[in-house]
Amino acid sequence: MKQIILTFFLLVCLLVETNAQSVQNVDAFKFKQLIAVEDVILLDVRTPEEYLRGHIQGSTSINIADPEFSTKVSLLQKDKTIFIYCLSGSRSSVAASYLSRMGFKKIFNLQRGLMDWNRQEYALEQSSKAIVSDGKTFTEQSFDKLLKENKLVLVDFHATWCAPCKAMSPIIDKVSADFIGKAKVEKVDIEVNKAITKTYQVRSIPGFVLFKAGIKVWSHTGTISYNDLVIEIKKYL
Repeated sequence: MKQIILTFFLLVCLLVETNAQSVQNVDAFKFKQLIAVEDVILLDVRTPEEYLRGHIQGSTSINIADPEFSTKVSLLQKDKTIFIYCLSGSRSSVAASYLSRMGFKKIFNLQRGLMDWNRQEYALEQSSKAIVSDGKTFTEQSFDKLLKENKLVLVDFHATWCAPCKAMSPIIDKVSADFIGKAKVEKVDIEVNKAITKTYQVRSIPGFVLFKAGIKVWSHTGTISYNDLVIEIKKYL
């Protein structure tokens, strides 16, 4: 019995130590410094209404109270440093612990949240409309038809709440315009195309898949430059 209790105690200590190693609580000054110089994912875990009223520029919005919170955060890149915040630091602290258990290795939590950020008079960005999907909905049949009717198709798997996806949007639009008549570029919102997302095993966003004659020939996870994307497309023209 004593051995079982000792084993349990050591396991708890290990879990606490592991979480402490992967999650760092920092004040607003340090938080602002770090997000300015690192290639990171900035995660706002407040409600959509709070996000609209003011958020840190470049934030991905995933409400911790959303029933699909775990599904959505699982699509974030685990090799990226994650910076999490909420209003007071309590919800983000819970989210940070959860992401740590999911396997994210480097996490920063904004201690005292936006209350500290506002106290320092740092800027917030406001949005005029809610984050809702307006993407095209595909059936498996209509998606197969898209692939068969076009010799080369680049598919951009994204979500409206994903800030890196938004950053890629102008690049994807430029690629689409530059390859008219040569390659079809299609944006697929994972929120309204869950079956397609599952079929092609999209595990992280933004995600890009290139199809030639209906066959997957290339894929990439995360942001990518215009030039690098063009190089890959030209290989299959």
